[in-house]
Amino acid sequence: MKSKHSKERKNTEKENGKNILISLKTKGKKEDIQNEKNSRKSKRGNKNKIKAPEHTKRKKKIKLIILLIVVILILSSGIRMAISANSWKSLVQEMSKNENSIVKDTDGNTIAEIGSEKAKNKISATEIPSNLKNAYVSIEDERFYKHHGVDVKKRTGAAIVSYVFHRGSSSFGGSSITQQVVKNLTGDSSSKISRKVNEWGKAVILESFMSKDEILALYLNIIYVGPNVYGIETGANYYFNKSVKDLSLEECAFLAGINNSPNSYNPYGDTDNTEKIKKRTKTVLSKMLELKYINEDEYNNAVANVDSGLKFKKGKIETEDAVYSYHTDALISQLIDDIANKKKITKTFATNYVNMAGLTIYSTQNTSVQKQMEKEFEKTKYQLASKTGGDHSQSAMVIIDHKTGQVVGCVGGLGKKTTSRGLNRATQSIRQTGSCIKPIAVLVPGIAKKNLLVQQSLKMNKQFLQMDINQKIIVTTLEK
Repeated sequence: MKSKHSKERKNTEKENGKNILISLKTKGKKEDIQNEKNSRKSKRGNKNKIKAPEHTKRKKKIKLIILLIVVILILSSGIRMAISANSWKSLVQEMSKNENSIVKDTDGNTIAEIGSEKAKNKISATEIPSNLKNAYVSIEDERFYKHHGVDVKKRTGAAIVSYVFHRGSSSFGGSSITQQVVKNLTGDSSSKISRKVNEWGKAVILESFMSKDEILALYLNIIYVGPNVYGIETGANYYFNKSVKDLSLEECAFLAGINNSPNSYNPYGDTDNTEKIKKRTKTVLSKMLELKYINEDEYNNAVANVDSGLKFKKGKIETEDAVYSYHTDALISQLIDDIANKKKITKTFATNYVNMAGLTIYSTQNTSVQKQMEKEFEKTKYQLASKTGGDHSQSAMVIIDHKTGQVVGCVGGLGKKTTSRGLNRATQSIRQTGSCIKPIAVLVPGIAKKNLLVQQSLKMNKQFLQMDINQKIIVTTLEK
C-alpha cells in the first residue's frame, strides 16, 4: 500500500513539477515579451528625448531671427526718423532767417534778389508788442502756451472729424500756430491725411528745438496779411502806415482777425468791408477779454474805437518785379530741382527755401555776353509774321565757354523779356535736331582725325576751308 501511495505521490510531484516548469516558462516568455515592449518604448522615448531638444533649439533660433529682424526694423526706422528730424531742424533754422537769396555773376555783381517780389520786413520777437502776440494767440490758438505743437485736446479730434465728415477731402483746419508755421514753410496744403500726420510730426519736432516766443515770432514774420504782403511789420505799414510797435490794441485785434482771410477784410478793395471788419475785430477783442489778456476797461475803450471806425492809412509797399535774365531763370529752376532732390523735399518747399534762406548763389552768367545777346534778340527784324495769323517767329540761343563747359549766356525768346520765369525756349522747348545735326555728324570725324575739308557754295563762288594736321586753316576761293 505504501509503495502504491508512494508512486502516486511521486507521479503527482512530477506532474506538479512539469506544471511549475511550464508555468515558469510561460511566465518567462511573458516577461521577455514585456521586457521587449519596455525596451522598445524606452528606445522610442530616448529618440523623442533626442528629438525634443533639437526641435526646441530650432524654435529658439526662429524666435531669435524674428527678434533680430524686428530690432533691425525698429533701429532703421529710428535712424530714418532721426535723420529726417535733423534735416527738418536744419531747414527751419536756415529758413528762419527770412532773407532773400542773391545771385552773383562771374564778375561778382549781384544780378538777382530771389524773394524780393514779396513785400516783407522781418522783426525780432522783442519788437512785437504783447497785445499783438496775445491777439493772435487768442483767436488762432488759445492753448498755444500749453500744448507741445499739436493741441490733441481741442484740435486734433476736430481735424479727424472734419476729414471723416468731408469723406477724405478736407483742409482739416483747426491747426495750432506751430502747425501753421510748418504749413507756411513747406507750402503743403493737400487734403490727404498723410499730409496732416506729417504736419503733426514736424510740429512736435519744431517745438523740441525752438521756444514758444521764437515760433510765434517766425509765424508772425511769414504769414500772409494782404495782397503780396507778408509779415506783421509789413502788414502794419500797409494798413496803418506805421510800425508794428506803434499799433493800438484795436489795430492789433484787426490784424489778428483778418488772418483767416486777409483779402475778405481789405479796406482798400472795391467792396465796402466796414461792417465785416468791425464784427471780426470785436470778436478778437472779446476773446482776449475772455482769456484775461485785457481787462474790462481796455476792452470797452477798444470797442468804442472800433465802432467809431479804424483809421486806415495805406503805406508805401516796395517790391521788385523779379524779371531776371533767361540765364538766371534757368539757374533758379535748376537750383530748386537740385535742392528738392538733395534734401528730399517737394519743389514748393524748395522754392520757399530759396526765397527765405538768404543764400548766395554764384552764377556762370557773363553779363557782358548776356546783354549782347539780349540786345540782338530784342530787334524786331527777327520777328517774322506768321502767314496763318499766329504768333511771330521765335528763336533761342545758348553760348557755352568751350574751355570750362559753363553756360555764359542764354536767351529763350525774341523780343524784350517782360515776365518772371516764363517760357525759356533755350531750356524748355524740346525740338528735333533735324538738319542741325548734319554739320556735327560731318565735323566730328574730321576733327578727330585732325583733317577737315568743308565745302560751301556761295552764289557763283566756291570756298574751301581745310584744316591741316597743325590745325591751321587754309581758305581758298575759286570763281567760276
